Amino acid sequence: MRNRLLYTVICFGLLLIQPLEGQITLGQWRTHLPYKYCNLAEATDDRVFCSATGGLFSYNLEDNSVEKISKIDGLSDNGIAAMRWSGESSTLILAYQNSNIDIIREGMILNLPDIMKKQIPGDKSIYDIYFMDQRAYLSTGFGIVLLNLEKNEISETYYIGDNGEALKVNQVASDGTYIYAATDQGIRRGQLSDPFLVDFNAWETLPGIPHADEVFNTIAFYEDALFTSYSDPSGEQDQVYYNTGDAWNTYPYFTGKRCHEILNQGGLLTLVDDTSVNVINNGLLVVQQLRTHKPLSASLDDNGDIWVADFGGGLVTNQGGGKWSIVPNGPYSSIVYDMASSGSVLHAVQGGVSGAWNNLFLSATLETFKDELWDYRSSWEDRDLITLAVDPADPMHVFAGSWGHGLIEFSEGKDLIRYGETNSSLRSIIPGGNYIRIGGVTYDALGNIWMTNTGVSEPISVLKSDGTWKSFRADNLITDFSALGSILVTQAGHKWAIIPRGNGLFAMDDNGTIDNTSDDIYERVSVVDKYGKVITNDVRSFAEDRNGNLWLGTNQGILVIYTPYRLFSDEFVYAQEIIIPRNDGTNNGDPLLGSQVVTAIEVDGANRKWLGTSGGGVYLVSDDGLEQIEQFNASNSPLLSDNITDICIDGVSGEVFFGTDKGIISYKGDALSGSKVYDNVVVYPNPVRETYQGPVAIKGLVENTTVKIVDISGNLVYETESLGGQALWDGTNFRGERVATGVYMIFLSNADGTLSHVTKLLFIH
Repeated sequence: MRNRLLYTVICFGLLLIQPLEGQITLGQWRTHLPYKYCNLAEATDDRVFCSATGGLFSYNLEDNSVEKISKIDGLSDNGIAAMRWSGESSTLILAYQNSNIDIIREGMILNLPDIMKKQIPGDKSIYDIYFMDQRAYLSTGFGIVLLNLEKNEISETYYIGDNGEALKVNQVASDGTYIYAATDQGIRRGQLSDPFLVDFNAWETLPGIPHADEVFNTIAFYEDALFTSYSDPSGEQDQVYYNTGDAWNTYPYFTGKRCHEILNQGGLLTLVDDTSVNVINNGLLVVQQLRTHKPLSASLDDNGDIWVADFGGGLVTNQGGGKWSIVPNGPYSSIVYDMASSGSVLHAVQGGVSGAWNNLFLSATLETFKDELWDYRSSWEDRDLITLAVDPADPMHVFAGSWGHGLIEFSEGKDLIRYGETNSSLRSIIPGGNYIRIGGVTYDALGNIWMTNTGVSEPISVLKSDGTWKSFRADNLITDFSALGSILVTQAGHKWAIIPRGNGLFAMDDNGTIDNTSDDIYERVSVVDKYGKVITNDVRSFAEDRNGNLWLGTNQGILVIYTPYRLFSDEFVYAQEIIIPRNDGTNNGDPLLGSQVVTAIEVDGANRKWLGTSGGGVYLVSDDGLEQIEQFNASNSPLLSDNITDICIDGVSGEVFFGTDKGIISYKGDALSGSKVYDNVVVYPNPVRETYQGPVAIKGLVENTTVKIVDISGNLVYETESLGGQALWDGTNFRGERVATGVYMIFLSNADGTLSHVTKLLFIH
């Protein structure tokens, strides 16, 4: 287990000066994570670090600033499992949920991926970190790992289970003579001076303590007393014991039901139970107590102030004499199932379904990102919101479909409205019950809202723009399926829906007459090739591109149905693979993402496709899919996870939001939604100063605008085509030389030449 250290040389202190909120520039990333549910707190010399279910943040004790910290800032991973600070060596160690390790010291982040990469059977999680004599003892799922802080390498591993077997170690402590381990099979100790601690025979189980062979989850040595806590498997009543050398005693001042942490904080001991942090002095008495909602971890700063990681209350402290908390702005949860955007406002829902399309019973919560801040609304009476539709005319007017509780309408400043059996055409899978399963919801061009309603006789419903409802039997083609998923309305006005669990697609044409069903056409669609052979019916996602083609994300990569409207005239459409040439001198090629499960598809303003996968990260491909423009994964980018749940684009700013199984992260893309006319063209920056090195952005363009930049003498210096509603210029001419100081005219025209516009730019070289 002794491998070379992987160095990531990052100036940590300088990176942590970015503001909490603020717009990002082209090519930059930012996280959107919750910081309310905290589990670890650690005070250093000048700041307090706090880990939450979403991410890590710090509070600066000197200037009171709060900073979010993630892979964008140089961390190696996401999801912190253990975190400890050593004042002696000025070292902060972060252990991640995947067993990756970052050592932070003197403004540098050093990555140690040994345990993460090591093939270790069973549990290799890191549960705690204990510092002693330039060493860090890592409590893991298989034993104790000794990290040499001088060499920044793993030096030894102690398998202390019976007969040298792996044994989960929850925490370690030392009295200077022995190293003690709280394990899942009692408390074990080994003598520090023993040169053969790697031999399991050097370790003994401490007798005399109640539940001697059971789970002890925390241990600390303080003022000649060894403290430990027995973890009641029923979750009813833990016990805290201490030993001053003669015998084990029950600690009388532990009055909680659960003991989460016992730590020697230097001159004091902290004991965290299920309701409070108890500060214990050298007389083993509780001299201070701070009660919070659900404390999990605590740390004391140099002034003796308490800092608590509270699960639901953020970072709570008594600094200044009162009780207050720090919760950086973020969404409600790191769970994200569906997102939708309109007018620079993003909405997300944290619901979901199981693999068998059963309920997860997550609270019905709508999260909203507006004006660079997150807010949310929750309905504790409802569950499992899994689909969204945003009113194009009002970005704060949202319809959310629930897998079991019907349709919910959210409007800013108004009470939510629920649509069920009594006030809509929606029906429950159990008549009269609250089991109305909505799998997809979307607007059409006329303001009607279409949705799928699983397991009922009329599985397609529409809330018309006049407020009335209509439902469709759809020739009983999709009545008996256990799940109906996403629905979209094409440019031709046709409705397409996914039938999950390998059942293909459904399509309907109401011929523009919602109330007249006599002219309707309904089709079950198998995803077949031109010969009628099924390619795959396991469709996970779909999107219509700007040319009217239907892109399908499947369990076998990407398929495209070109001119899908022909289904209703020819009664047959087929799907095609996009074959990527290998460029190896042969005529061979490979299907686009053929081995990937494609879970999300989003089309940007330039008709390019953002493709999210299960396990493979995100791909950006050209409008025809033949060129890969970007590929982001958790290894080569700040992407939180390679498992993508949804992708959503803010067409106004070009920001691309990626929903993952670890939360939301966004990337500033270069394509914007196009305008209808040139009535709001903006050139930024203007003027271009001599110190500016970034691209010049020309925004507010019609799609596929031809952009010509000429100097004051009429010489053409640059020409390009917009990406949707935006074009970028790097400030150089056709020879790659930075242009001279002067005024430059920018001539704009749409694809057919019917629209044009002229603007100008001052460039200072």
